[in-house]
Amino acid sequence: AERILVHETAATVAAAYSVSRPDSLVFLVAPIADVRYLQGMNGRIPRVYSYLRQQQGGKASTKVTEDAVTTILLNPTAETTLSKSRYMRLEIGTGSKTLKYQAKVSDYIWFSKPPKVNMVSRMMN
Repeated sequence: AERILVHETAATVAAAYSVSRPDSLVFLVAPIADVRYLQGMNGRIPRVYSYLRQQQGGKASTKVTEDAVTTILLNPTAETTLSKSRYMRLEIGTGSKTLKYQAKVSDYIWFSKPPKVNMVSRMMN
């Protein structure tokens, strides 16, 4: 419950800033556990932004969507991507029954030095 409160608060602060400054670029730094698979503040921002726009008398904006929120993981590992193998987990929900709920770990991954070849099973698109 604590993480949900932290994520909702961060999403609300970022969305409120964006609503009051529509042409701004908001940049947040957060631990990997708080942003992987769009399950943290980054996944909540579009919903909160639309709500705040409506509260100000504007239309629910389509300007800030899941596509407008970009997530970059810095130096992720197999463990931080919730993998039970030596490979990084690049997405969840890949079974035939869960494909419509598939979520990627992030939009981009960034390594400060080249990762071990056997850590990344394939290149992300």
